Amino acid sequence: MDYQLITNISLVVAGFMSLAMMLRYDMVMLQKLDCSSKKFMHWLYDSDETYSGKRIVPMAALVACASTYARQSWMVVALITIAILALAITMMLSKKTKSLKLSTRGIVTILIVLAIVAACGTSLFIAKFTLEAGMFMLLLTSFSYVLLVGVNWIVGLFTKKTNNETQSINQDEEI
Repeated sequence: MDYQLITNISLVVAGFMSLAMMLRYDMVMLQKLDCSSKKFMHWLYDSDETYSGKRIVPMAALVACASTYARQSWMVVALITIAILALAITMMLSKKTKSLKLSTRGIVTILIVLAIVAACGTSLFIAKFTLEAGMFMLLLTSFSYVLLVGVNWIVGLFTKKTNNETQSINQDEEI
């Protein structure tokens, strides 16, 4: 039985779970700030959220995965996976995060983010870079806000365009 492969797959799954929990937390804050990327970034830097434990633990795990010990021993990867699973579970059980009621824009944003992550993670996994796929998930977990803000900005461009077209159609009907 190949323990290295099993632990690498477990690391990818744990990384995806912690990324989903982190995106949930970030999306709640983005919704509170009216889906404004600018307000979200100001909140992020003013609240010291960029170096909170939720973001430091995946970064430390990423550094540990890059070590030669992780490449040689499946037990090191298993310990890293347990740490990331513990982070995901504590974020899931946290009373701090309120329930998420998504708008249409929020749903589209989350679906696009998850599709990007799934496509990139799957392509790395299929290419037999299993440890690198787990490291990619850890990197995205640490910097989930960058991905979320980028996709939110792109969705906002299409939303504004649609709103402007709808307004111009309504104005034409009034005339």
